Amino acid sequence: MKVQFTLLPALLLQAATASAACSLDTGLEPFRINEGAVSSDALPDTMEAPKLKVESITRGIGGVPGSCDGTGILVVDLKWPGGDYKVDEVGFEFHVVAMESPYAVFPAEPVAVTSDKKRNEVLFMWPDDPPALQKPLVMEVEVRGVTHDNLRGPPARFVVDSRQLDD
Repeated sequence: MKVQFTLLPALLLQAATASAACSLDTGLEPFRINEGAVSSDALPDTMEAPKLKVESITRGIGGVPGSCDGTGILVVDLKWPGGDYKVDEVGFEFHVVAMESPYAVFPAEPVAVTSDKKRNEVLFMWPDDPPALQKPLVMEVEVRGVTHDNLRGPPARFVVDSRQLDD
């Protein structure tokens, strides 16, 4: 029993080191919605839907989970058309509406871009399977802008399909 407790901290340290090993800049950070803010739709014409396009999908090549070799990377071009809110005043909610893939790619909570530019390339990473076990990455995603006061803009949808990007 004592051996298990001695090994546990070493295993936790190894897992933490592996998960921090692939520290690419995603261009995203957590977005905070004010506590107690009630969700409501933004007034028409005050917030437009974001425009999104998949730029690339890089699959993991194996290796330690959490390392860059064991990580899949989805690069998305995110354009904020504006309205009454600047890109640094909104976060983005990503909601998978249809999926044929076992991979959790998008965050459960809203995220903000780390730039004040209207157009940004953002990265989403997931622990990928080794190449022999990988399944196609196929999903339809709904995205909308959201303010700190929980005003929600109109949604936009985009499709992620690794089969269309394969050479």
